[in-house]
Amino acid sequence: MFWYYIRSSIQSIRANTKFSIINILGFAFGVSVCLAISLFLIHEFSYDRYYENSSRIVRLNNSETNMSMIDYRVKDILVENFPEVQKACLSLSIQHPIPVTYGKTGHICDEIMSADNDFFEMFSITSLAGKSDKPFSDLNSAVVTKSFAGKIFGSEDPIDKEIIIMSVFPVTVTGVIEDFPSNSSFSAGLILNAENDNFKFYRMSHFRPFQIYLQLDNNTSPDELALHVNSNPDLLKPYVERVNFIELKNIYLRDNTVGFSGAEARMGNPGLLRLLTTIALLILSLAVINYINLTVSQQIKKSRIIGIRKAVGARRSDIIYQSIIESVVITSIAFILGIVLVMVFLPWYELIFSISLDIQLLFTFPYIVLLTLAIILVGIISGSGPAIVLSSISPVRVLSGSSVLTGNRQFFRNSLTVFQFAVSIVLISCVMIVQKQVYYVKYTNPGFKAEQLLRLDLPIMIGKDDKRPGILIDKFSKSPYVLNLTATQGVPGMVTNYMDFNIENSDFNIVAPTLLVDTSFIKTFELNIIRGRDLLPADYGNVCMINEAAWKHFQFENLENKRLNKYGGLEIIGVLNDFHYSSLHNLIEPMVIIFTPNEGINFINIRFEGRNAVPVLAYIQEIWQEVMPGELLQIHFYDELFASMYREEERFAGGIGLFALLAVVISCMGILGLAIFATERRTKEIGIRKVNGAKVTQVMFMLNRDFLRWVGIAFIIAIPVSWYSMDQWLQNFAYRTGLNWWIFLLAGLLALGVALLTVTWQSWKAARRNPVEALRYE
Repeated sequence: MFWYYIRSSIQSIRANTKFSIINILGFAFGVSVCLAISLFLIHEFSYDRYYENSSRIVRLNNSETNMSMIDYRVKDILVENFPEVQKACLSLSIQHPIPVTYGKTGHICDEIMSADNDFFEMFSITSLAGKSDKPFSDLNSAVVTKSFAGKIFGSEDPIDKEIIIMSVFPVTVTGVIEDFPSNSSFSAGLILNAENDNFKFYRMSHFRPFQIYLQLDNNTSPDELALHVNSNPDLLKPYVERVNFIELKNIYLRDNTVGFSGAEARMGNPGLLRLLTTIALLILSLAVINYINLTVSQQIKKSRIIGIRKAVGARRSDIIYQSIIESVVITSIAFILGIVLVMVFLPWYELIFSISLDIQLLFTFPYIVLLTLAIILVGIISGSGPAIVLSSISPVRVLSGSSVLTGNRQFFRNSLTVFQFAVSIVLISCVMIVQKQVYYVKYTNPGFKAEQLLRLDLPIMIGKDDKRPGILIDKFSKSPYVLNLTATQGVPGMVTNYMDFNIENSDFNIVAPTLLVDTSFIKTFELNIIRGRDLLPADYGNVCMINEAAWKHFQFENLENKRLNKYGGLEIIGVLNDFHYSSLHNLIEPMVIIFTPNEGINFINIRFEGRNAVPVLAYIQEIWQEVMPGELLQIHFYDELFASMYREEERFAGGIGLFALLAVVISCMGILGLAIFATERRTKEIGIRKVNGAKVTQVMFMLNRDFLRWVGIAFIIAIPVSWYSMDQWLQNFAYRTGLNWWIFLLAGLLALGVALLTVTWQSWKAARRNPVEALRYE
């Protein structure tokens, strides 16, 4: 009997080719999106879970400051005093480009790490080559990943090769490891020995902060260890007073601690995962609704067959069983086609999610089992509605020519159509608002003139007597291409200093981002002094300026006798206009600009003449090679730098746009099927109206009127949902665009236009049909 139903299902699909193609394509597009999103979700939820002892590894956090960066000496204290700690290691990631020199060739490592030998043991790092049993054989050892070794050394054996880090620190490669997988919180290409004081990169008074990971025994939970540690508060002083622990497997998605600029761990976005899950379910729901609507819409054809079958003794369960089997067959075909579509569109999906998706994962355990169950479940859900409707048909009503579709069922079907268009309008609105916000943040004035302004990244210089930056500045200043030039320590977009400041007899103490600049800074960045005065020759090294946010924070009425207690005291001589020193995700906080001699500078900023940067770049490269031979030249344009801060939002907009397009396509497939059903159901009515003089336009309006009403209802439902969703997303930005009413109206009009284009052709064909064909048997 089962195989009989399979054969009957295949015959039914072949007999109704038009509807079957619409159903299968709608399902396949929906399945493609769901599978791609599922692969991304699997990747995100698998972070750090592949390590052998991941379930027993935790990271130490400072409860008082909510920071994960703690002095490295705490590691040994915990190991020595708490037997439940089996192992511990240090880790510190620097997530900005670092110059690495081999021979006379400079390279860039996007991320480096400082760690100890215990790190490799705790995290089961696969070693490909090594000088000794321990990756770090001495203080000046370095370990490289396989891909970074290929980038630096090519086909050479990297072991025992010397490289220069940051143009300052020579180290010897003593180990090569496999690349960290994409679902690891660690991603460095170069790992340095944390026991070397030079690689304890952050120094805060007598503190040397690191992230500390612990491996616990099987009988200890993180909460139990925290209670034990906190019951001995004097043990960890002066480094930390109270601690807590977060499990390794939860760090990527649930960590809310504060890091250092450039030293933060990779972090996931739980909100984005929830949104993508919702989109996947909505897209799949649209495909299921299509199937239900299109299948029920065919009951005029199927009802006679079902009526005859019931008249000759078929039970209702037989009708339901066959309908569900047919649905599962269609679902299976759609899933297979959906997998093919994922393969075809894989480059686009990978661009949207910014990771490599492994489609082979779907064919491994347990995902192949889950995929099979999903096919069956979706097939049953899709087929149950039509099965119940069709099986309840009275053979007497069918064979007597009465209508088989009751008012309640029409209401249910129409409600599903309204839901489809509401989802489409919501997604269209979201696309428009996301694009509007991306445009807003990319082209909002950052508070300084970013055009025709570039930044040169200087290598770290050995000793204070290195004159090369000064020579560069002198030569660039004489160039006809250079309008203005300023040397700084820190710049907008990469603040490298955070200092604590206070005013005498004041409670408004702050830790503020700080730029150390020369006298040309204001002119080069074209900033405005809105209060106070400009620099005088005698001011250099003795004064500072603040931004408007700091002026408001300190609640100044004037600048008379206002000094900050830094470098022996700095007179505040002026207030600069607020400018963005980070992305528009963050509010402009109080900032201090200190005017000091060119010591320890790490950037040269050049405002060049005209809009053609080619001769400027050629000149800079020529002078650089003359003054800095062997050093890697890094040039960044400020307008491009600030625009690049919103790449994630641009990818998000592209992804939402693709999903919105698919939702609209699936909805159109459904409405096309319903339009075909409506015209077939009202064939005789159309014929009678035309015989009585109805025009083609009148018939078309009659057929399209219901669809217009459905889109209108969907629009009313979609507005509050769209507004709430986008208002929540915009909370991620301190500076955001408005939720204008015209966006929602335009989204509704677009959905309406697409609906009309979809049904008009079918309505026009029906209206043009010869009424004799409809009434020949009456």
